[in-house]
Amino acid sequence: MKMANGAGDPDALFQREQTWTIGSAPMRSSMVVLFVLVLLPATAQTFDLEQFEQIFRPRLKVDTRWTPPASFTDQEGTFEDRVVVGVLTVPVYQRWSAGIDLNAEGKGVVERLKNSVRIRASQVLANGRVGIRELRIGSDGDVRTLYTGSVGALGVSLTRKFRVLFWSANVNVSEEESTVDQMVPRFNGVIGKFRINGARKQLFYGLAVTLSDGLNLPIPFVGGTEPIGDRWSFQYVLPVQVGVGFKLSDETRFQGGVGADGFRSGFGQGDDRVNFNYAAVRAFVNVRHRLSRTVQLRAEIAGLPVRQIRFPDTAGDLQRYPINAGWSVQVGMNIFFGNSTLERILDTVL
Repeated sequence: MKMANGAGDPDALFQREQTWTIGSAPMRSSMVVLFVLVLLPATAQTFDLEQFEQIFRPRLKVDTRWTPPASFTDQEGTFEDRVVVGVLTVPVYQRWSAGIDLNAEGKGVVERLKNSVRIRASQVLANGRVGIRELRIGSDGDVRTLYTGSVGALGVSLTRKFRVLFWSANVNVSEEESTVDQMVPRFNGVIGKFRINGARKQLFYGLAVTLSDGLNLPIPFVGGTEPIGDRWSFQYVLPVQVGVGFKLSDETRFQGGVGADGFRSGFGQGDDRVNFNYAAVRAFVNVRHRLSRTVQLRAEIAGLPVRQIRFPDTAGDLQRYPINAGWSVQVGMNIFFGNSTLERILDTVL
């Protein structure tokens, strides 16, 4: 099977006019929902909720992942994915002030004392992301190179009821080399609140919105961490991930769970640009180790029991191509710099 860019081999995967399905209707529906979820900016990564505050800290983040070749379920040929991504987050605005309001009201002395404390805290950061993805598809190892880039902002602020309001917004593009001149920008936004319930017990909720080349969806989410003994914790970000965490030491943490993964990119098909979509279910185990206050290393291995690619054929009909179960491996590094207002809020309120 030859994975062609356009016209050529009539039996090429990109030109087949028959519909390939995953199997049962419930499975197809599940994968459609999964595809929608992975369009959100946070779903293509693993969440470590015990380090939620690190997201809002100035940093340089570099990740590389390899998904070895695996054959298609109903078609000849294999699918392989190699990706490198870098993210830079820098502070733009930061405010911190504390004081006492002697005129605060309340039903009792304790409530008046609590209401009298005035902490005003907020931070805005800018981020930029660049990445390159190399897909090897088909029996002849046809190489397709995708480029991604995004710019945006994120921020946090403390409300009067000691809730943390957080938000992010970014514009991104992802295109194959041959479709860069036809790039279509996409928008992702998130807004939510973070409740401070304790050093290890957390809850957040909100709404994520994606405007992605004709697919416009708002999706509510809820997440949190519940301690299980001194070292274990249950972690969830619904509807995209559930897992458990284990704290070996202050420097080393493990996490395992099940979650969604995927990406969407412009793709060349002859002279036309189409949307290439990949969605998968991941069962993962990872480790994070802090070398110092500024350097953190990460490694992960994941099984991929269910996955597929989706894109229109030459007639414009959306086709699905399931891929056999496989695995992926990922390594990465965080270099932190600057101060995190969210970390300071947590230290102060707790």
